[in-house]
Amino acid sequence: MSVTIAPENFDFEWFSSLPVQRRAAGNPGTKKKIKYKDIITAFDIETTRIKKIEQSIMYVWAWQFGKKYTVLGRTWEQFVIFRKNLAKSLKEEEHLCTFVHNLSYEFQFLRGIYAFEKEEVFAIDSRKVLKLTMDECIEMRCSYIHSNMSLAEYTNKMGAEHAKLDGKEFDYTIERYPWTELTQKQLQYVTHDVLGLVESIEIEMAHDKDNLYTFPLTSTGYVRRDAKQAMRQVSHTYVCNQLPEFKTYQLCREAFRGGNTHANRYYAGYVIHNVKSADRSSSYPDVLCNCQFPVSAFFHAGGIPYNELLELINVRKKAVLMRVTMSNVRLRDKFWGAPYLSRDKCRNIQGALYDNGRILQADYLETTITDIDFKIILSEYDFDDFVPFDVAHARYGNLPPPLIAEIIKYYIAKTELKNVDGEEIFYMKSKNKINSIYGMMAQDPVKQTIDFINDEFITRNENPEQILTASNKKAFLCYQWGVWVTAWARFRLEEGIRLAADGFLYCDTDSVKYTGEIDWTKYNKLRITDSKQSKAFAKDKKGVIYYMGVYESEGEYYEFSTLGAKKYCYRETQESELKVTIAGVTKKKGGKELEKAGGIDAFKPGFIFGREGGTEQGEIIKEGAGGTEAIYNDKPEITTYIIEGKEINITANVVLKPSTYTLGITAEYERLLDIAHKGIDI
Repeated sequence: MSVTIAPENFDFEWFSSLPVQRRAAGNPGTKKKIKYKDIITAFDIETTRIKKIEQSIMYVWAWQFGKKYTVLGRTWEQFVIFRKNLAKSLKEEEHLCTFVHNLSYEFQFLRGIYAFEKEEVFAIDSRKVLKLTMDECIEMRCSYIHSNMSLAEYTNKMGAEHAKLDGKEFDYTIERYPWTELTQKQLQYVTHDVLGLVESIEIEMAHDKDNLYTFPLTSTGYVRRDAKQAMRQVSHTYVCNQLPEFKTYQLCREAFRGGNTHANRYYAGYVIHNVKSADRSSSYPDVLCNCQFPVSAFFHAGGIPYNELLELINVRKKAVLMRVTMSNVRLRDKFWGAPYLSRDKCRNIQGALYDNGRILQADYLETTITDIDFKIILSEYDFDDFVPFDVAHARYGNLPPPLIAEIIKYYIAKTELKNVDGEEIFYMKSKNKINSIYGMMAQDPVKQTIDFINDEFITRNENPEQILTASNKKAFLCYQWGVWVTAWARFRLEEGIRLAADGFLYCDTDSVKYTGEIDWTKYNKLRITDSKQSKAFAKDKKGVIYYMGVYESEGEYYEFSTLGAKKYCYRETQESELKVTIAGVTKKKGGKELEKAGGIDAFKPGFIFGREGGTEQGEIIKEGAGGTEAIYNDKPEITTYIIEGKEINITANVVLKPSTYTLGITAEYERLLDIAHKGIDI
């Protein structure tokens, strides 16, 4: 059992005598001359917002050492002395590795008490720190980026004995200072945060036979390792011959598009009852296993006649990337509720009418698409002229069998272990892996390096072609495969939208919400045939077979209302809680705020989620649905502050404060809804 001690009572002789970890045979991990102490440690801080000056300070820090010691300090001065003594206790080449859940947050405070050099901070984006080093030997890693889960979710799913406690004991609206006495329950809350994290890391390492040299830094690291191993069975030249040169890469970046999310304008703003929802099972893994992808280098044909393009796609069955122009574009069916062309993916648009970011009609536009996008566009739009002025094509084929086998292995593991007691970790990791395959393929190979120089995050702005060349030397997967994954998934979603027809209400990547009845049998038989052929299916613990790519019922909603993409609320039954799905709004809390304001009928433009001061009924909301906003104080103008007769040093910090979210739609979309609801011809 861990003992809680003050920094000055720490046993540095015990720490110094700890052995270093041995590197795992066959997987050396880092090649640097680093010897990690054989102990898992975790660090965390609790902060308070001083509302009067909108600055934030740390009032307690915790550093967990295995399951032996929990070191609790109250000031940065204590931390600095303790950290330096730890560094002195390490022998040459020895490093201490400590995990921090959301290191980017702690970094904002650490930068105020430590002068970081460029080589000491590894950032994957501005203000997104993956790893840092202090005193040349103390390494901190972000366990949030590693797990891609909140601390509560991570410690619970890992089965940690000291999982994160419910935060009700901490009312974060109360200001606390380094001298504020903390209750036993509050101290227990602080301790669980670091002890539970250590336990979770240890459990995960044991499960995957990892150590500090091999433990992946990111959530996709496990899949990267497995996929690399699988691709070793494939000829090296197979991948090398397909890797995009810069011109192809540019076309890929322009054509890349995520999931299709849209609301039918004829239903938006209304409360709809008896809504059904269907999800496509493992949509991205399905297309990886059952669809074809570009499997040769792209040949750049330049501008070609329209008839030649049709022959290239329909007769020669080529994978095509192309820049095109379209004139007098309009929907074939003016009442179609899911227009495909996106304003964000088009250029030089003239004379257009938009439906929440989608093009209903336009005098002229330019865009970059794949042959799959082209087929969807042809099914939805008419045009006077379609000019492919920059065309590249490649041979279609299946992805390498070892890679497909790895995806199916994850799917089988996930299906077999679902709801099996004692196998929660295995299930979670298999589910995370299967969801990470696509993400790894779609990662932009031309990513600028972020440096932390002179107390600022600075983008290097390197030559993109040189970055791509360097990336291709290490690549074992092709970026264009990621582009085609989402294109195929949108195509399969489009098939579901077509089956919903006039009953289509809303879609999001792999799900369709609709009214009326749809018989999915015929469609699902096609997907089952595909999955049987590729062996992309699995049995659960009861012997029920699950196939990738089929549409499955997600249930029904008693009532449903949407105001556009990623903005909807629903109630599953007449008695169940109202829930909302809006970026930046808490699902359950948002529903409760709507309930207090009158229920689903309050889901209208102008409604404010998370409003401080309460709802229209005047009730105070301490933890509103609007979430939080961050105010970064990199160089505070106030360096000291006196409160309760004591002086506090104000260093670099970030203030987290309650935020509000005003439900709204653009004037353009409001006009369109008015037209649609009145039945006026567009």
